[in-house]
Formats: sequence, structure tokens, C-alpha cells
Amino acid sequence: MQRLFLYSLLCALFLVSCSDKNVPEATTQRGEILKVDTLRYLTIDEVAKLATDSINKTYLHYPVRCFRLTYSSVYEDEPITTTAMLLLPENDTADFALCEYMHGTNWPLEKLAAQQKMPSNYFSNGRRQSGGEVATCGIPLASSGMAVVMPDYIGFGETADKEHPFIYYPELRHANIDALRALKNYLKLEGNQDVWLAGWSQGGGAALSLHYYIQSEYNKEFTVQSSSCLSGPYNYSGQFEGVLRDTTGLTPPTALCTWSVYVLNRFAVHRNPDQIYTFTVTDQVSAMMNFVGSVWDCFRPYFTQGVLNGTDTEWIAASDKNSYHKGWTPTGKVYLHHGTKDPIVPYFNTTDAFEGLTKEGGDITLYSYEGKGHFDITFHYMNHTLNDWGR
Repeated sequence: MQRLFLYSLLCALFLVSCSDKNVPEATTQRGEILKVDTLRYLTIDEVAKLATDSINKTYLHYPVRCFRLTYSSVYEDEPITTTAMLLLPENDTADFALCEYMHGTNWPLEKLAAQQKMPSNYFSNGRRQSGGEVATCGIPLASSGMAVVMPDYIGFGETADKEHPFIYYPELRHANIDALRALKNYLKLEGNQDVWLAGWSQGGGAALSLHYYIQSEYNKEFTVQSSSCLSGPYNYSGQFEGVLRDTTGLTPPTALCTWSVYVLNRFAVHRNPDQIYTFTVTDQVSAMMNFVGSVWDCFRPYFTQGVLNGTDTEWIAASDKNSYHKGWTPTGKVYLHHGTKDPIVPYFNTTDAFEGLTKEGGDITLYSYEGKGHFDITFHYMNHTLNDWGR
């Protein structure tokens, strides 16, 4: 009873009522800018202070102007309005190379707090205790001379009434590619444009998958010059199977595992959750509210067995479609970064991607950080990235 009350209370606190304020006009084009809010002008000294823990200051060249972009996109094939942070170098000599940085995971259990964690709300958070990738990654990239867009993702901030596609990249990509279109529209650019992609954790997977999708579907609009990806779940199918077999050497948080399964089912497979879970699941929040024990206690035995013995071909096909560690040849350079003792996203995701994409003829560089985890390598990642990109 106490657990039921806790869950009901959480739902009451975190559910955001639906509204049509984030549905654009039917005539709006994807990536069209609907509103621009000026947020902040950062002097070079302010830039250096914000980025002090993440960057060698020799890469900081310009002051930065910060804006919130409201732009049009799609969610489950329906029009939606969403937001992104735009960061521009304040100097006519900057090259304004187009860069998209995709941030790490925010938890839907913290939906009210996550409103402030979105990149475009960074300067609205007086204490600035979250959303720190704006300071440690986005602002340094812009100060190096790049025009940087950081999408908020569907499911948080202005679109908190929607379920977030988490690490289901076939859906997550829509708002991400439309953020690049919005950046291109803001700068009044036409024709095919070179782009650089970066991201950490969920965002690392988003960066590598967007590299794939730009090549395969959006190559008339953009050409990826490079992607620099930190600690991403590129081999989704292998990671989930590894958790079920207990072969990862580490046990990622159960709530992340049960949530990712919910999302894959929600957006791709469409089964009754009772066929998957041993506890009651009705939405993404309840999928994370596991009271039954370890990750192996969360799933029905026949579901687990079907995944492990290969008979659940529908689920396996959806997992494989959401994995980007092999089967394609990146055009443009790929840099992969990962700590060898990462307890959140197992290290083999990156070695699998390095081996799989190198085998396909890709130009891939692997940065392994011995003994490092998931949260302690941003400094190494950012300095390598800016150096590798010639900033």
C-alpha cells in the first residue's frame, strides 16, 4: 500500500497536462524558427570561468551569445514545437562551423526539475546546479568559433507532456535533425552544409546515430565532417543482452534498463507491457518504479528467454535497428571516447563500434580512458575533441 501511494504521489507530481501550445501550424516546415529569445552575452572571461573545469583555455577564442530557439519538428509523425539552446561566437573572424551537441540523460522521475536541466533553460536556473553540459561542452565549442545548437529533446521542458524517446534513436533523431535545420535557418544558409556532431552518454549515441541518418537520409542538406562521441550506448542490442546474461562485468542501473525496454516497446514493438514486465507498467515513469528486485527479476522469463535464445525475432530486429556499431561506413572522421570502468554504459559499446565501423572501412579513432567511469572524463573528451577538430 505504501509503495502504491508513493507511485501515485509521483505521478501526481510529475505528470504535465497536455496542451496544444506545442503544436505548430500545419503549414510550418520542419526546422522553421518560430521564436528567438536572447538569453545572455558572455565575455571571454565569463566563458573561461564557466568552462574552467572542462577545457584548456587556449581553445577559447571568442565571447559567446546565447539564445533559445523555438522551432518546429515532429513526434510520432505529428507536428510539434520544441526548443534548443543556440550558442554563437561573437566575432566576425569566427568560421561559424555548424555543430550540434547532444546532452546526456535526464530522468522523467524528475520532470519538474528537468525543466531547468534542458539546455535552453540553463540561464533560467539561478543556482546552475544542473544542465552543466552547456557550460562544459556547448559554450567552449562556441568560443572556439563554432555555431552550436543543443536540442532539448522531446519529453522535457516545453514538451514535457510527451513521453521521451530516451535511447530510441529512430524517433529521437527527428528533433535533432530539425535543430540543425533551425541553426541553418537562423544563419540564413542555403544548400548542403558541413556539420560536426558531438554528445555524451545518451547524446553520444544520438551523435553517432545522427551521423548515420544524415548520411542515409539527409545527405542533400548536410555532410558530416566529424562526430565526436563520448560514452554512448551504440550497441543497444548487445548491451541489453549483456545485462540479461550478466556478462557486462558491471550492472547498469535497473531503472535505466527497464525504462529503455519500455521505450523500445512504446515506439517500435507495441506489446502489452504485461507480456514483458513482472510488475505493473502503464507509462515511462512506472517502468522505472521497480520494486521487485534486480534487473533479472523485472522481466518475465519467457521474454528474457526469447531475447537470449534468438526466438523473439521481432524484439531482436527492433533492437538491431537501434544499434549503430556496425553495418555502415561513416563518411567523415569518427572519434570514440569511453572510460574503461564505466558503470552506466558498458565500455564494450565503444570497442564494438570501433571494431565494427573500422571493419566497414570507416576512419575511426578510439580514446580509451583507463580506470575512468562515466562522469569523470569530460576534460579529456573536450580537449581531444577541440584539438582533433582543429579549433
